[in-house]
Amino acid sequence: MGMEIEEQQVESLFSMGKKLYVKNFIWSEEERPGINHNDFAKEEDIPVISLQGIMEVKPQDMDCYEKVCRDMVDAGAEWGFFRLEDHGVAIEILENAKMQLNKLFDLPMELKLKEVLQLLQSPEHVVSLAKRVFPGQHHPFSEAIIKYMHQLDRLGMRIFEMLAHGLGLPDAFFTKNFEKKEATIFRPSRCLPCPLPEKCLGLGNHSDPHTLTILLQDDDVGGLQILGDDNQWVGIRPVPNSFIVNLGDTLEVWTNGVLKSRAVLNKGNQRQSVAYFLSPTSSAMIDSRPQLVDPIHNAWKFKPFTWGDFRNELISQKRVVGKTALNRYLITQ
Repeated sequence: MGMEIEEQQVESLFSMGKKLYVKNFIWSEEERPGINHNDFAKEEDIPVISLQGIMEVKPQDMDCYEKVCRDMVDAGAEWGFFRLEDHGVAIEILENAKMQLNKLFDLPMELKLKEVLQLLQSPEHVVSLAKRVFPGQHHPFSEAIIKYMHQLDRLGMRIFEMLAHGLGLPDAFFTKNFEKKEATIFRPSRCLPCPLPEKCLGLGNHSDPHTLTILLQDDDVGGLQILGDDNQWVGIRPVPNSFIVNLGDTLEVWTNGVLKSRAVLNKGNQRQSVAYFLSPTSSAMIDSRPQLVDPIHNAWKFKPFTWGDFRNELISQKRVVGKTALNRYLITQ
């Protein structure tokens, strides 16, 4: 019976015209986590950061702001992840974006195969897609997604400011590299039920190459798992109206390893998620700051590179496992 299931054909928007089968998504036993997609810790899984009162231009309580900045840096240093609550993005904006994306995913497969469900942070790009898939009635989709993107960009810039502040860097240290949105990507996805969830993974063990990812999980279904320091996988419990923030490889290099990117995978099961990947301009130099380097050992951990160079390395690599892309820039001590 198992062999028959493995030979079943599956539908995918990323098949590039090739036929795909269940067996194409089976990972080796060594690469699979030892927990199911819905196995969660009894206690809190990852640090929780609340931005209540923080999203104003000038937070009213500076002592509180300083503490939250330090907590965010501590979470990034220990986990490379944190759950973001009280983030200032209105629930109506979240729900409207999810509703419109569901309408998009419900379209016939032959129509969806003509499109790439990955959008740049560009209103023009969103409108262009919407006009093709919803001719004559594209406005609800366009308006919902543009509002969502605008709010996520605002949120991402505030996170960058807070991380820089908590590290003792100028508040604009990161944000000045994101004024152009040429490499910031909005990627929604919806996975159908998997016939072999114990063997299949949506995305295998990898770290995120981008600078920052803001993920809106499915409200009811797990699947996101993070590799802890003890080399054990931790299932991230979905919490409605919260975001999972994932620090990427470039942020680890920018901070000389003070902030960490961490291995993550997505277990194969039915779910919807919306990922917002923030990346700098192609010419941005990813280089550690002297104040973040150990003054005693002068331990620079990474060679500097531009985001454009790093992105080209990723494109040339067939499959990223763990931190294989980032490890090319490690300085051997």
